[in-house]
Amino acid sequence: MPVLLKVLSVVFPVFCVIGVGYLFARFKRISLEPVIEILLYLTIPALVISSLSKKTLVVDELTLVSGGAVLVVLGTGLITFVFLAAVKRPRLRGFYLPTMFMNSGNMALPLALLAFGAEGLTVAILYYIAVSLMVYSVGIYIAKGRGKGLSEIFKLPLIYASVIGIALNLTEVRMPSFLLSTFDMLGTATIPLMQVSLGYRLHSARFSHTSLSMAGSVIRIGGGVLIAWLVVTVLGIGGLDRKIILLSSSMPAAVINFVMSHRYQADSDLVASTVAMSTLLSVVTTPLVLIWIM
Repeated sequence: MPVLLKVLSVVFPVFCVIGVGYLFARFKRISLEPVIEILLYLTIPALVISSLSKKTLVVDELTLVSGGAVLVVLGTGLITFVFLAAVKRPRLRGFYLPTMFMNSGNMALPLALLAFGAEGLTVAILYYIAVSLMVYSVGIYIAKGRGKGLSEIFKLPLIYASVIGIALNLTEVRMPSFLLSTFDMLGTATIPLMQVSLGYRLHSARFSHTSLSMAGSVIRIGGGVLIAWLVVTVLGIGGLDRKIILLSSSMPAAVINFVMSHRYQADSDLVASTVAMSTLLSVVTTPLVLIWIM
């Protein structure tokens, strides 16, 4: 029973704030673009620097968590390839997006923070950085259907914040307290803004292509957990790193997948439906994963 109560105390606030964003969209129509810009260019980079400055990292941990994230993304991509070949739908390039790229930000970060504290959040950020870099390289390559994705990485402050945060951490250079407090204040806004934005986006999503959307949701969550378990077992990853890799890999499809599929005309209705369905499914699967790993 204590485990169930702890899981409920972790899951309820996260889905509750997402629900607030969903309800807000019913009564008030706003443009999310300025909010997304604030997240991408201000609060997320600040959270990355702030978090990476507080937990002592070692190169092995950095490599294992980042490598684990990459392997999970590529592994679910392979499962998707096999599935599309089996159902004879090889041209559905947009279908790869929601199955490969999980919501390692809006959902995984608050869950990691509530379940495992500041240290869990830092490890989850390492995972998030790796996935984000793949979204803006491999993801754009897939969505466009041709190779012009790599340069997009260098337009994001995230990569520069990651380099700064990791460099400060590994060299054990301490930032002045007033500067660290500034990053802390900006970074604190990230998680609630992410959750509300996710809920707001989900309000406009519609279910379609039901069979494919359900299959995509199962590949994203079930396949993600399976690949993650294989990765942590084969590589001998244990402790907090193991828990965060399993948790982050079990997340539903990220909303950014719909944004990219819409922009590059890559099966956007199917992608939006898969994002919505996998998020709905995660209401059940996320507590189960937490019970397993806690």
